[in-house]
Order: sequence, then structure tokens, then C-alpha cells
Amino acid sequence: MSSLRAARPQEPDQAAAGGVSSVTLGPRDRLVGQLYIEGDLHVSGTVEGEVEATGNVEVAEGATVKASLSGRDVGISGQVNGTVTASKKLVVSRSGSLTGDVRVSSLVIQDGATFNGSVSMAGGQKAPKPAPLEMPVEAAPMVAAQSGAPNGPAAEKPKPKRR
Repeated sequence: MSSLRAARPQEPDQAAAGGVSSVTLGPRDRLVGQLYIEGDLHVSGTVEGEVEATGNVEVAEGATVKASLSGRDVGISGQVNGTVTASKKLVVSRSGSLTGDVRVSSLVIQDGATFNGSVSMAGGQKAPKPAPLEMPVEAAPMVAAQSGAPNGPAAEKPKPKRR
């Protein structure tokens, strides 16, 4: 996405001037290429390529995106195929479908949504390593009896010799 930032025109900061951009692509709109926007983006149509927004990105139900997406908060209710980066939160709603790797600070996948890809969490504290599982000694013979594998004290008994 750095190529998008480098290619953008150098204009006064709209946020400092009190205005925030908002772009809406309607259901019959199609964008093929690169888009950098200082503000929010709402997609109801089709997008192919690269999209980077400083604000929020919303992919509406019925929209189709085959692009890398980057934004502050990203909401997906339509279909997205590509890498998604959300600096704050990514929400894949019930009607949403996401195929691609994501890099997020916070992730919400609602019941009914589909997701296929890997997740990289950024910006938060690292989760502590889980403690190793410890099985009580009493449970070891039961597990061995159920699985047929020699475990626990029963495994230590010598087998009688056949003559």
C-alpha cells in the first residue's frame, strides 16, 4: 500500500480544515485499479485492485471486492477476496464472506459468516503461553484402558513370560 501513499497528490490536510472525505460506490459502480482516500469508503458495487482508506471501509451486502483492503475499521457484509488490514477492528457480518489473510488489532466474525485465511493480530499485548496440560494420576489408567495404549502405572507392570 505504500505505493498508493506515494502516488497521492499533496494537498492540504482535509481533517485539519474540518472536512472528512467519504466515498460511496453504488451497486452499479465498478472500480478497477488503485484507490487511496483520506476518509471513509462505502462499497456497494464491485472493486478490483487495491484500496486504502484512512477512515472506515464498509463492504455492503451484495458488493464484490477482489482487492487488498486497508482501513481503520473494516466491516464486511458482502464478498471479499484479498488481504485485509484493519488498524482498529475487522467485523465480518452474518452475510459476509472473506477469503484472504487479515492483519488486525481486533477481529469479530459473526455467526453465519464465512472466513478462509490466516489472522495476524497486531497492536495488542502478546497473549501468555498456555500452561501445559496436566492429567491427574488417577485418570491415567482410565485413559490407557480406553485407548489401549500403555500409560501410567499399568504400563510399568512386567508381562508374564509364556512357556
